[in-house]
Amino acid sequence: FMDAEESVQDIIVDVCKKRITLISTEGETRFVKCESSEQFMSVIEVIKDHADPEMITYVEPKLTTDPKAK
Repeated sequence: FMDAEESVQDIIVDVCKKRITLISTEGETRFVKCESSEQFMSVIEVIKDHADPEMITYVEPKLTTDPKAK
């Protein structure tokens, strides 16, 4: 995020997709796509070390076997 007034407001972590979504205070969305589990885990470590835990949301994996479930 380039603007000095803008900062990360929400961090959404999708463990299954190894994708991290950053949402700024201005409503801008950025995706951090990790190529490997190691890269994903190192990004998670940085987030845990530097971000307010209140900002972080973990997406629950879909554990249903119902084919109609979204």
